[in-house]
Amino acid sequence: MTPPPCAAPSEMITPDVNQTYTHGEDLDPKVVPNFEMNFESFEDAFLFYKKYAGSVGFPIKKNRKRGTTGKDLCCSLEGKHNTKVQDGDCKTSKTSKRDGCKAMVCAREARGGGRVFFTRIVFEHNHKLNPTPSMTKRMRVHKVEDPSVMNLVDTMHASQVPHPNVMCVLRSVAGGVENLHLTERDFQNRRAAHVREERMDDIPKLLAFFRECKANNPQFFYEFQLDDKNVIKNVFWSHASQQGDYVDYSSVVTFDTTYRTNQYSMPLAMFVGFNNKLQNVVFGQALLRDERADTFEWLTYHRYCRWHVTNKFRNELNQLNTQHPGLSETLTSVINHPLRPIEFEQAWAAMLDKYEVHESKVLMKLYDERNMWVGAYFKEIFCGTMTSTQRSESVNSTIRHGYCDNSTAIHEFAKSFLELLAHNKEKEAEEEFNSQAPVIASTFYGYNNQLSRVYTRAVYKVFASRLKSSTAFRVRPDPDKAGYYLVKHTRPPTDFPWLCHEFWVKAVVNEEIPEESEFNCECMRIEHTGMYVFPTSFVCITNLQVTHIPSRYIPKRYTRNAREATPFDRHDKVYVGPSGDTKASRMLELLPDWLMISYIYYWITGRG
Repeated sequence: MTPPPCAAPSEMITPDVNQTYTHGEDLDPKVVPNFEMNFESFEDAFLFYKKYAGSVGFPIKKNRKRGTTGKDLCCSLEGKHNTKVQDGDCKTSKTSKRDGCKAMVCAREARGGGRVFFTRIVFEHNHKLNPTPSMTKRMRVHKVEDPSVMNLVDTMHASQVPHPNVMCVLRSVAGGVENLHLTERDFQNRRAAHVREERMDDIPKLLAFFRECKANNPQFFYEFQLDDKNVIKNVFWSHASQQGDYVDYSSVVTFDTTYRTNQYSMPLAMFVGFNNKLQNVVFGQALLRDERADTFEWLTYHRYCRWHVTNKFRNELNQLNTQHPGLSETLTSVINHPLRPIEFEQAWAAMLDKYEVHESKVLMKLYDERNMWVGAYFKEIFCGTMTSTQRSESVNSTIRHGYCDNSTAIHEFAKSFLELLAHNKEKEAEEEFNSQAPVIASTFYGYNNQLSRVYTRAVYKVFASRLKSSTAFRVRPDPDKAGYYLVKHTRPPTDFPWLCHEFWVKAVVNEEIPEESEFNCECMRIEHTGMYVFPTSFVCITNLQVTHIPSRYIPKRYTRNAREATPFDRHDKVYVGPSGDTKASRMLELLPDWLMISYIYYWITGRG
């Protein structure tokens, strides 16, 4: 199996601190501030600059230091964050986005009162601009709380409509999620009445929906399998956004068919992975009538979920543990502790001898399938953070509790699943927006500072937690091998025998060419998860003072530059009309009148 691609050294170069950003030349000059403009009041000047900021993609605020005759309108990232709380007393890890941006305009009122004009204009920002709607609506100044919209949402809440359905209505009214000036979090307590289409002609409606998706984006793919009676047996489909995610994050995929989501009780099979923010992503989905193992063609390393294996024999194992107290704890340590297959087999044999359970049928079954579920047999295989089907089950739970149930028609489920993808993209955009703030390194070690710049915020948070745990290990040079070290936990807990093991670590540092440095650990955590974790990190920090981690140890899928360029459009919906304007913008202009008419009609019919 080809290992996942790693980040190139050129992709880890820190941006120039003196680089500036401003609006593009294609921006309409009418919305760009200039010294010839004048306004009726400071509020009009503020609204104009706010409109410009929304077009360019940055938040603004009013500087309160000016007097009554002049006001500074600044980028919200102006100034520096000064905290009065000591680092040790800080209760949260929230960081400030303020980084000393100088972009601003100074508005001043003419002497004797009258019109307001600009006396100073600074366009240059020291940070990237985010002109996309999914980013600007996360800036407080650009949020728009339309009373009619909020009133509508409140009415839906009173009717106990689930949140995903509320968002579906709002997206339909606004013409797309990008035209909602509030985030999903702003609507999470809203509810609304929603009537589903009749379940008649389910398959024709499903085909019509797929043709619509194909028209919106030709990259959309679907395929059916028919039985001998020419009846649909299996159906698979994948949207363009899912295929784009597969290009970026396909190195690890889980596959699960345990959940039934529709009125025909057809199992839902989902191909699930995770992105560089450690969020679930779905690459494709299928509704199956046939679940036999011989109908699947395994094109990857196929492994069982350890939790499902042990849970399948839960009753037999509980009965066995009742007859042999202590067997359960020993079995857990035997499964988790060994680093190599030979160690597992030796520990397994010792367990059978200790409790005299050689004739146990359940243990025989577990042992016969050991190479499919015991971690010691596939530690060298990259699995990311997915060693079970938990992510698939998490997506199943989200679908079950928010989007459909076992009475849902297939065409309704397909539509609901597209809404789920839009929901996940919103969460991804929110995390990407929050990750733009610099991550504060948890220590002053050189390589820790490097990883804080390269990793995404979510990945670095996991790394920092494991870095703290690594300080519990003691290291000493291997007397027999140069460049090798022996690492052991200083106070190993008795309930986790895996930590009692003494690991060997190979650490060779090339100070002249850091990219040629080599770090290998017996536990093979780097190969298995792709994350730089203990005990190797402990050796590097305490003994070798490493300042740079070679790029081959940093999978690109964990970095801020994980996305690849694709030859197709990743968007699942097209909102641009033949004239070049968007249907969404026209819908948004009519929204207030439509809502008012609907609201009046609601009260008239309700009283009648």
